Amino acid sequence: MLRLAIMLWLALAPPLLAGAWPRGKGNVFAVGYSYVLPSGAYSGIYGEWGMTDRLTLGVDVGRGVSGQDKSVAFVRAPLWSPGWGHRFAVEIGAGRIAGHDVLRPGLSYGKGFDWAGRAGWIALDTVAEIHVDTLAVDGKADLTLGLSVNEHRKLLLQLQGGLQYGDEPFLRLVPSMTFTLSDRMRLELGLSQSLRDDRETGLKAAVWLEF
Repeated sequence: MLRLAIMLWLALAPPLLAGAWPRGKGNVFAVGYSYVLPSGAYSGIYGEWGMTDRLTLGVDVGRGVSGQDKSVAFVRAPLWSPGWGHRFAVEIGAGRIAGHDVLRPGLSYGKGFDWAGRAGWIALDTVAEIHVDTLAVDGKADLTLGLSVNEHRKLLLQLQGGLQYGDEPFLRLVPSMTFTLSDRMRLELGLSQSLRDDRETGLKAAVWLEF
């Protein structure tokens, strides 16, 4: 009975990349990441803080859908939990991309599950980057599948897609694995494979912190 309860808790517990799950009051999550591609390299920082048990504040600094410099602050709240582990959340953000003011609404979905005794989750995170001066809209969606291999390793498979206003869409596959470095730190290593146009292949590295 105890083993079953632990497995159920793991299946329903929020992943480190919370998305549709509230961060929880007082909890902090931060990740610094870098992509190295044949065309160049770029880095970013993403952070969340649980303001209350329901409200999560966050910052997202890196590259926008357009590939230009981005700095956005946002607030996220649960929207709907219909049961069976399904969760929906909504967020609204504001900031600057390429020196222009933007609004960034978003919608997230998530669900925890148990597969062969291993905890996993699936998440869909979508945002729209609305440029205030022109009302042009860029969109982005990330579909993530995660699975705990054991207590210290997690497998991630992410499909990243986006569409800049007036441009062709991009689509890439990012498989990776995280390794526990300490109680509060994980290392993520993976690949980035473009699925359109130039079919560019690159590397991803990230450090996750949770406290």
